[in-house]
Amino acid sequence: MRKQQPITSQDRFTPEFTQWLKQNNVSRRQLKREPAALEQYHQEWMKTKRKNRPRRPSLFQLPSIADIDLGAVVGNVQIAKEIFKTYRVLQGTSLFKRK
Repeated sequence: MRKQQPITSQDRFTPEFTQWLKQNNVSRRQLKREPAALEQYHQEWMKTKRKNRPRRPSLFQLPSIADIDLGAVVGNVQIAKEIFKTYRVLQGTSLFKRK
């Protein structure tokens, strides 16, 4: 489990968080009176924010290896090989050495 960093007041008042506070009718005056409430509101907001995150596609949704055109892959590798050869000739040295 990752250790949580302490959140400074500048980090807390992002535009999204202030918008969420307005939607929940929480004034800054209330937060100044109860600093502990700010931490609780921030945790609540983070929970709602996590729910709206886009999810990564499942491995089952990725294209299968059978759908990949190996001829196109080989052709693109050959093109890349020719480009690197030309680059080396133009540089006059190895690709990774600097003068």
